[in-house]
Amino acid sequence: MWFVPFLLLSALSLQGDLKLTLEQYSYPVDDSATMLEISYEIPNTSLAFLREGSDFAARYQIGVQASDKRRDVVAGDLWQGVVRTQGYGPTVARDSVEAGTVRLVVPSRALDVRVEVNDLGSERSALARFGIERSSGGITARLYRSGKPVAVRKYQIGDTLVAVAEATSHQDRMDSCRFVLKRDRHVVTGATVQTTMKEVPAASGSSEEVRLARPEARFEYIVGDSAGMARLGGGSYVLEVTGFGAARELHATVGFRIEVPFFLDDSAYLQRVEQLVYVAGSEDLRRLRLVSRSERQREWSDFWKQKAQSPIKGRYVTEAEYFERIEYAQQQFGHGDRGYSSDRGHVYVIYGSPDQVESRPFDIDSPAVEIWYYYQTNKEFYFIDKFGAGQYVLRNREEL
Repeated sequence: MWFVPFLLLSALSLQGDLKLTLEQYSYPVDDSATMLEISYEIPNTSLAFLREGSDFAARYQIGVQASDKRRDVVAGDLWQGVVRTQGYGPTVARDSVEAGTVRLVVPSRALDVRVEVNDLGSERSALARFGIERSSGGITARLYRSGKPVAVRKYQIGDTLVAVAEATSHQDRMDSCRFVLKRDRHVVTGATVQTTMKEVPAASGSSEEVRLARPEARFEYIVGDSAGMARLGGGSYVLEVTGFGAARELHATVGFRIEVPFFLDDSAYLQRVEQLVYVAGSEDLRRLRLVSRSERQREWSDFWKQKAQSPIKGRYVTEAEYFERIEYAQQQFGHGDRGYSSDRGHVYVIYGSPDQVESRPFDIDSPAVEIWYYYQTNKEFYFIDKFGAGQYVLRNREEL
C-alpha cells in the first residue's frame, strides 16, 4: 500500500484513578531523533483544589520517560502545572478543563515511553505506556490554532486551523504540497500550496554557522465564518498531506476534532431537535426547526425553561438528563434495533433505567422477550423480539 502516515498519533489508554485525556503523536526531527508531543486535558473535577488566599489552586505533575530495548531510560523530563480559580464554582464545573502539551526529543534507540500524571493534592494518578512507531522519514505535519500549538488537537468557533508540512530532510526538494481535509472519508476541502524554504540551525556542536534550508508549506482554514457559524461541523477529521517535487512522493496524515455549540452547527442542531420527539409537540418541533440561526439559542433555552415547569410522565427531567438518556439508548439499543427511536429506547428515555429486567431467551416455540419493571410508578413494559433479529417491539403500548 503506497500511503504511509509520517505523523503518528493516537489516544492513550490509561490505568489509574485520575480521569483525563492523553494523546500522543510523534514525528522525526532528523535521522537520529524523534519528537514526542503528549497533549493532555484534565477536568477540574479530577483535581484536588485547596484554598490559597481568596483563590483556589490545584497542582499536578507530568513525567515522561523513554527507554531502549534494554529498558534503560535514555530520555525523560518532568513538568508541573497549577490551576488557579477565582471562587469555588469553576473547581466543580463539568466544562472546566486544564489543557496543554509537553514535548520531549528522544534518540533513535528509544523504543518505549512511560507517561505518569499525578494530582499533587491527592493520591490520584494515571499511567500510560506506548511504543514509539517510527516511519522512514520524509514529511511532518503539525497543527496549530491561530498560530499557536494546539493541545489535544481540538478546535472551536473562532479558531483558525493551521497545518504546517515540512520535509524532514533538506535533501527532499519538495516544491508543493496537497492538503486534503476529510470527514468520514469524504473530502471537505483541499488546496495545493507551493513550498517556501525554511532555514533551520546547523547541527548541534557544529563549528560552522551554516543554516540548512528545508521546504515547508502552510494550510489555513477558519472553523467559523464571519457570522460566527460553523464551517466545519462538530466531529473528527483527518488532514492528509502529500508532498511533490522530491525524488519520491511524501505523505503525512494528522487527525483532529471540532467542537462547536450545537446551535451553530446546522446538522447537529437539526439532529438535536429531532431527538426532542418524546418531550416536544409537533408545533414545538416545527418552530425549533424553522427558527433563524441567530434565534436558536434563545428559543432552545425558552423551550427547556417551559419543560422545567411541567413534568414528563409524572416527573421532571432536565435537559442534561434527557440527552444523557438519548445517548445511552442510542448506544445500548443501536445494534440490531433503532437506538433511541426503538421501543426500548422510547421507554428508557421517558422513564429512565428500569428497576429490574427479566429476559426470556428465544426457544423453538416462542421469541425472545424482555420485561422491564418500574416499581415506583407501578409499570411493566413487555418487549418481544418479533422477527428474531434483535428489534424488540413493545406489546403493551397503552402503558406509555
